[in-house]
Amino acid sequence: MNKYLSIATTAGTELIPIGEGLFAVLGGATVVDLVSPSGVEYNLTTVGATFLLIDAINAALTEASQTNWRDTVHPVALPTGQTVTSIAVSLVA
Repeated sequence: MNKYLSIATTAGTELIPIGEGLFAVLGGATVVDLVSPSGVEYNLTTVGATFLLIDAINAALTEASQTNWRDTVHPVALPTGQTVTSIAVSLVA
């Protein structure tokens, strides 16, 4: 059973498959990348992102890994003042 991160964006809620895992990288106040071992990268366009957002993503990933297979969706609690405006998908070369 797949598990997903649920991230609220200004356009609605997006689900990102966790798969074999995700590594969160803070690229600055306007970009957070979630990189999977399978070569897929989820590019989060953000407003005011700090390392607190990375901590929130890692907390949701930890929760997902510790729950049973029926608990499939795990929301990321966005820190106060930090917004995700959109999520794009790309392949890592």
